[in-house]
Amino acid sequence: MDKRRLIGMALVLISMILSLTNILSVKITGGFLGVNVESSLLTILTFVFFFVGIFILGSLDEKVSNWVKAAAIAGTIGLVGLPAITSIKEKRSSIPEKNVEIENTVKVISPYSTTQGRFERTYRWDKVLDEIEGRYELPRGILKGLAMRESYGDPLRLNKGNDGGAGLFMFQPRTAKAYGLKVHGNSDRSSADTTHGAELKDLVEFYNHDYGKLAEIDERFDIKKSAEAAAKYLREDYTRYGSWDKALSAYNQGKPAPNASETKHVKAVNEYTEYYNQRDKIDHNRSSQNVGKKVNSKKKTREKRVRR
Repeated sequence: MDKRRLIGMALVLISMILSLTNILSVKITGGFLGVNVESSLLTILTFVFFFVGIFILGSLDEKVSNWVKAAAIAGTIGLVGLPAITSIKEKRSSIPEKNVEIENTVKVISPYSTTQGRFERTYRWDKVLDEIEGRYELPRGILKGLAMRESYGDPLRLNKGNDGGAGLFMFQPRTAKAYGLKVHGNSDRSSADTTHGAELKDLVEFYNHDYGKLAEIDERFDIKKSAEAAAKYLREDYTRYGSWDKALSAYNQGKPAPNASETKHVKAVNEYTEYYNQRDKIDHNRSSQNVGKKVNSKKKTREKRVRR
């Protein structure tokens, strides 16, 4: 067999394997609204190998070159399009329902675990969290900083090691129930429960990260209800201990650490809160300036009409 033909066939075969891997590996969580990096890279490699392979095979015989070109087009659509369509479907299914106000001025484009990525995901719930912070008289941005710390701003996130914690504020079953949240399954633990964690993982995968369905089944995934529960929790602990740092420490470990302000958790929440508030202020100022420009533009237009 001709060496070029072997190379062409090998490239097409590799592209098919990559495509299958891509289809099986595409997975987008409810908080991470966008195609993951691994999926995008596989799609590019699939396209390159497939196109080059078909080009080599097509150049071997002019009589069938048109058929090869047609196959290249159809194959490219199938190999590259299917994973993309799968991604889009999952992306759409992960968008919260209409009863959750989404802030669209910041797009989720940064890496998942970075401070910027945490901010972008959490900022989508800015209006909801603002309203709840105000209602419970919490310090500005504390719920946002806590969400950035606990779940990276992802309302469908499960705790590391599948220990049973879930949602924007990582409530364990017993604590969630104590604050009026409906919880999937029979667990009543306030500490690690890996059996319950495995159940939650299966649940999220079964419903394909569909926010609407999961928020109904387990209200820890519900942005508004879980945020209100977290606000109640913090307000009660502040009343009990007289310090927001102690309240944050108690939220993390049941009761405040002796040196609450120096603990890793409290420092992280405070740093995220400060970062969020600074970014929020910048974005609000920018929005106000844009509104001001539009108002001035309309005013000038009216003045011109009056002069005429």
